Amino acid sequence: MTQKILERIETKKKQLAKLRPLPQAALKRLKAELAIEWTYNSNAIEGNTLTLQETRLVLEQGITIKGKNLLEHFEAKNHEKAIYLVEELARPKYNLNENDIFSIHSLVLENIESEFAGRYRNGQVRILGANFIPPNFVKVSSLMKELVAY
Repeated sequence: MTQKILERIETKKKQLAKLRPLPQAALKRLKAELAIEWTYNSNAIEGNTLTLQETRLVLEQGITIKGKNLLEHFEAKNHEKAIYLVEELARPKYNLNENDIFSIHSLVLENIESEFAGRYRNGQVRILGANFIPPNFVKVSSLMKELVAY
């Protein structure tokens, strides 16, 4: 089964290669679609109840969805901003640094938990339903420095 999936992906990759270079309008639309889907999926994992279509309306038209709290709207808008910052930072030969990570974190938490935005956590956390135990908060700073150096 995995082999069939890989073959299908390879076929689609070859089809896409034949269409290159893609028109700028197509690239722009693909980028927007990916941002919407990435935002929807990431926020859904965290418990956000906006549907894919609602996420699209919030991001593309700035519409607030009846029955959804403002926090969920902020999560969508913030995630979109963070995606575009990550894209801006992901350029050849750029060395990511801790301030970049803080900037991304600040965007994600803007108008949600501003007091925690752009800094490392100062307490232990758990991930409900997971067997993984996040590192002790005392170690986070040094682990992040290690990651950035890597």
